[in-house]
Amino acid sequence: MPNPLNQIAYPSFNEMYPNAKNQPFKKRLREHFRYVVYSFLYRKQCKRLIDYLNAHPLWIPLFQRGYGFTSLLRVYCDKRFNAQQRLETMLKNLDLMVQYLGETRCRTLLQQQNICLSQLTDNLRVNLSINYIDSFEGFFSINLRNQDEQRIYDASFTLLEANKLLIASIQGPRYENAAEVVKQATKELHGIRPMFMLMNVFREFAQQQHWQLLGIPHRYQGKNRLSAKKDIVFNYDEFWRENEGELTGKYWALPTYIERKSLDEIASKKRSMYRKRYDMLDQMHEAIRHYFA
Repeated sequence: MPNPLNQIAYPSFNEMYPNAKNQPFKKRLREHFRYVVYSFLYRKQCKRLIDYLNAHPLWIPLFQRGYGFTSLLRVYCDKRFNAQQRLETMLKNLDLMVQYLGETRCRTLLQQQNICLSQLTDNLRVNLSINYIDSFEGFFSINLRNQDEQRIYDASFTLLEANKLLIASIQGPRYENAAEVVKQATKELHGIRPMFMLMNVFREFAQQQHWQLLGIPHRYQGKNRLSAKKDIVFNYDEFWRENEGELTGKYWALPTYIERKSLDEIASKKRSMYRKRYDMLDQMHEAIRHYFA
């Protein structure tokens, strides 16, 4: 039975939007209007989420300070979801994370916010993380970081069903020397661009857990809205095509295995780089396999 001292209530406007006080008055007023209207329209879904969290207090830390509730009210991973679909997808995702990772690992993830899945090089590692960048695109992410704790690339996801993982976003760095950091990371990854390295990680997940790997169509991606279009410089449909995906039904179906080139097929001057690349990918495979064991 849940501990009554470890309960969560529906957040106030200031709790859900703690930075609103720093916004211009008109924008703050608009956000408050949306909060009132959406909270009323989706009150049944909000109550179900509160009831779920109080029955599963493991996940309460994820929803404190209003995080996650905005996704229920507005967008969660796929713009086509209505409020009921958003709720059901969010709850299914949380249940499946416990099923696949176990409660102990989920608690560790919530406490630490990052779990290292594989140390790729002396400088670069792949993490499973809480996605505090934007909950509209999923609560969890896979990201590539360096020793300075810089996020080099980040990809958020949600589990749709027991055997389906939807990649909902791919985000690169926005800090001052971002281009140089990505260039250096590509060199350290033996020619694999960071965004494609993350796809290798997702393929490992899918292979080892027997998941279908899906990609969000560009027009239905969480940030593809009028207020954010000017910030989008990445076309998801093109990226899924580059990863040999096919648009089938609602989502891009992505292969969970892409055959490697034989070293004999590779020009001799690049053979050493590919050998190091394959060794790195094999080590990552073993690290992720061990993590899920």
